[in-house]
Amino acid sequence: MGACAPTVSHGYAIPIHTELSRRSLTKSGLNAAAAPVSPTAFATVRTGIDAFARSEPSLKDAWLKRYPTAESFDAFAQKQFLQLSASSQVYGLDRIDDRLPAGATLLDVLALGAAEPDDDWRNRERLAYNDKRQPLSDKYGQPVPADPALLNMGRLGALSSQAHAHYGLAQVEFSGDADVLKNEPRRFARKPGWEDGPIITLAAEMAQIHLDLSLIAALTDMPSSKELSWQYAGQGFHYLEDIGNQIHTVQVGLFDFFFDAAMERLKMGLWSGGGYLGPMRSLGSIGIDILSSHHTLSEEYTFRRFQAALDGKGDEQAQKLVTAMTEDDPEFAKLLDEALAKLGPHPERGEFGMAITRALIDVSSHEGDDVYRATAAIADPRLRTRHTTFNEERDDPEKFVVSKTDKNKAAYDEFFALQARAFRRVGTALRRWVSLEQKAIADASTLEQKDALRKEVYKRLIERQLKMQADSEARLQQYLAKPPQNITAPEHAPELLVADVVAVGLVAGVPMLIRRRRRRKASSAKT
Repeated sequence: MGACAPTVSHGYAIPIHTELSRRSLTKSGLNAAAAPVSPTAFATVRTGIDAFARSEPSLKDAWLKRYPTAESFDAFAQKQFLQLSASSQVYGLDRIDDRLPAGATLLDVLALGAAEPDDDWRNRERLAYNDKRQPLSDKYGQPVPADPALLNMGRLGALSSQAHAHYGLAQVEFSGDADVLKNEPRRFARKPGWEDGPIITLAAEMAQIHLDLSLIAALTDMPSSKELSWQYAGQGFHYLEDIGNQIHTVQVGLFDFFFDAAMERLKMGLWSGGGYLGPMRSLGSIGIDILSSHHTLSEEYTFRRFQAALDGKGDEQAQKLVTAMTEDDPEFAKLLDEALAKLGPHPERGEFGMAITRALIDVSSHEGDDVYRATAAIADPRLRTRHTTFNEERDDPEKFVVSKTDKNKAAYDEFFALQARAFRRVGTALRRWVSLEQKAIADASTLEQKDALRKEVYKRLIERQLKMQADSEARLQQYLAKPPQNITAPEHAPELLVADVVAVGLVAGVPMLIRRRRRRKASSAKT
């Protein structure tokens, strides 16, 4: 279980992000025609952040130490400041998304933006760089993450390197005890990549970062300010939608998968003489395959049934997925009211993106194990072995679920009920976000009010991000002083070789002893 960090970091299939946003917000007043986003708008947002930080007394010294000149806060530096991958070409920061169709509306801009964090790899391969902007290597020659804590949710060189930003674990005390995984899976978390570091997930922070960018764009007098504002908002929605999917709020989720992995490893070890007579795999690698297969199967199967419903071919359960996102969840709405009330009498001026996302994380995290359990109940049983995996890029999810029967109908009902519940909560959260953002912008109706709100957003964004940078850099120095070394040698398990030797000895030796005893008896009888 120590190696079971997420290996998958898509919360939903990419098209679902677009449709969740579009269909949840059809009545949110975003039907105005959208102009193409101007690249000059990107620079305006960036230079506005820099200019405010240089002029604000409480920020100036820290800012100038990090960015001595205005030129030093370029797009590369801005991406590092926002905890994004500096080497990625990020939509809305240094890259135009030209996929919008003719006649697009602001809602289309937002809906496309909701898919962009997966498309542009803004959270993948976050490497550390030296002063010359060359990637750092540790003393073993391995690439170094910008924040080593991300290794406890994924690994560099893989899709899971973005898991730290697309997952949201509940704000609870974590434990690596197997009993906690059995009984309270939302509290179970281990440190598989860097044991000296913390376990950090940033979905709520990512949502808020993009909300702040959205408000800055909306409150800035520049071409395509509305379009860029709603593009940023859509990008923030991506992280909220990810953790609406319950399995993105638990690190592992289901103890059963690792029991299966332990049994598979035991069989493999005994068959291979503990790895001395054949290949041997770790418990973690087998467990990750089982977990990942069920993770991706749940997402791809949901998308397949959702797409069928959009095409008018889905069954009743699939149709409910489409309608769920347009419905409000009354119980969750009450929880949002409570979370937003903590921001004061004007939550629209506070960090409501973070508050809404954390409220959704808290609710979703109680059901992460339920989604895995329901998926396992309808999945091909071979996925719980070391012999079969599900590949989201090449495999048809319909071929990796068992046929629906009277025996498993309840499991299918539970699976789709959990998915519909997630869609309903996400729709509720998105509509609340948009209404608060629209209120914040509408209330800033004069130049003075716009300027006051803009400065408020600048200040909280810059303070938060400077602290995040400082914390990441402190962890980086700690990591560089003692980096973990990857062990690539073949795995061996001497105890399983001993078990094989004992087994062989028993199989071969017991009959031999029996034969000897019979000979002695026969010899004694003759004498």
